Amino acid sequence: MKVFKLMLLAFCCPLAALCQDITGLWSGTLFNDSTGQQHQYEVGITKEKGKYSGFSHTWFLIGEKKYFGVKKVKVRVAPDGKIIIEDAELLLNNYPVQPNKDVRQLNVLSVNQANGELTGLFVTNRTREFSPLTGHIQLKRNNNVAQSDLIPHLQNISEGQKLSFISTSAADLVKNKK
Repeated sequence: MKVFKLMLLAFCCPLAALCQDITGLWSGTLFNDSTGQQHQYEVGITKEKGKYSGFSHTWFLIGEKKYFGVKKVKVRVAPDGKIIIEDAELLLNNYPVQPNKDVRQLNVLSVNQANGELTGLFVTNRTREFSPLTGHIQLKRNNNVAQSDLIPHLQNISEGQKLSFISTSAADLVKNKK
């Protein structure tokens, strides 16, 4: 009987992760192990017709200038319950140099239900010009879309309407914030 209960628990834990609601706005930091720098990072995850997708926003300072990048991301839940977020397309940026189109970021995150966090590792792929970067990400669910750096950028390029977790009144609030 004890063995049966343990087997049932081992089987159900990954399934419970699949049932978690990961949609919404997640804000926090991305720490780059190679440079030792911490950057602001935000991810908006939406679910439509049973499939996850989303957008990410990263910003950093060089001197006094603030640079940002907004990307479309693919989101999926792995069989072990990990949240996999992978770059799909760079939509918007103000980088000082043209970014390499072949560099992609992959995040492997765990959901901590107790404190409402997504945490885990990220890695970029190796290219001819660049070595891979590694680091870790720590995000907390953010229910206040008016404080988001991501949402106004998405609304400027008409991608904000693709986020199921934003109500019309919240979208208007963010528009009026500008």
